Amino acid sequence: MNSTTTDVVVVGAGVAGVSAAAELAAFRHVVMVEQEVLPAHHASGRSAAVLSETSGHPVVCSLTHLSRPFFEQPVPGFTDHRLLSPRGLVWVGEADDGAALDALAIAAARVAPTVGRLSPSAARRMLPSFGADAVAGGGVHEPDAMTIDAAALIQGYVRLLHHRGGSLLTSTEAVRLDRTDQGWTVTAGTSTIRAKVVVNAAGAWGDVVAARAGVAPLRLEPRRRTAAIARVSESVALWPVVMDVGGRYYCQPDPGGLLISPADESPSVPCDAQPEEVDVAQALDRVRDATGLPLRSIVRAWAGLRTFAPDGAPVMGEDPDAPGFWWLVGQGGAGIKTAPALATMLARQVEGIGPTADQVELGVTYEALSPTRLRC
Repeated sequence: MNSTTTDVVVVGAGVAGVSAAAELAAFRHVVMVEQEVLPAHHASGRSAAVLSETSGHPVVCSLTHLSRPFFEQPVPGFTDHRLLSPRGLVWVGEADDGAALDALAIAAARVAPTVGRLSPSAARRMLPSFGADAVAGGGVHEPDAMTIDAAALIQGYVRLLHHRGGSLLTSTEAVRLDRTDQGWTVTAGTSTIRAKVVVNAAGAWGDVVAARAGVAPLRLEPRRRTAAIARVSESVALWPVVMDVGGRYYCQPDPGGLLISPADESPSVPCDAQPEEVDVAQALDRVRDATGLPLRSIVRAWAGLRTFAPDGAPVMGEDPDAPGFWWLVGQGGAGIKTAPALATMLARQVEGIGPTADQVELGVTYEALSPTRLRC
């Protein structure tokens, strides 16, 4: 058994873990452990990543807004090409969805002032193949939504971690975490790692890691999300991302065709999620009915777990009952677009540095993200 001492152990190398490890490495020595062979094997590596400031919990929208500057201009050497590509996003709704679209447009004004409400006719002009029923409630246009190169983001954070002297141990599962007078001892693979701080960035396995540390769970809720690439006979390359405000489906262009999803949120245990045939068929039916496209066959399908805290907002902060045990979980499928802001905030808080004025103005405070809110 190898033994080492470090300042911080980060458990989990999804996008939350790699970004947090890289930012913490600017201040301390960091070791990150991941049970899989490669980083981002699960949800992070299967995300249709879109930088949208209108989708998700209000805290998620604010964190996305705070993350945008990093995506637009990452630190030198982070990547050799752009992380963002223009795409745009249009929310649509049926006749009974007008109020939901109105509320979405009003809420968006706080962080995305270019967002605008669309009449049904304006929505159809933007999406001419869509049926009248699919846009009977009109839409909401987010012109500044971008697609994110998730692979480049994750690779950039791993590169930054190494550049700052940190290390990543793959195929190394954290099977035991023991609290000591000096901090924590983590048994992972063939290694025993001693550290003052442990960051639990294990995604759907967050409560599992907590149990191994003797820390009370947060009652995290992993939910399966299904996606597929459908063949299309006509070009959709210039389409925006399209999301149904009623949660019936979403779709967006993909190099292999049209990415489609039934926007499912099926409860799941932590696992290597796989697509269910019924969910793929439902996505095909719903998107075909809405768009009018003659969708028939699927190129490939996959699924991932989106993990939520009970109140829907991300969790970041030190456990109130376990000094030195920090949570970074519950991003609810928004881990990629919120990673820069959450990672920076975590590193600042671990170092005893307060939030920025921008964070406070948007209500994204340490208290708002703290696990303490879930201990009532």
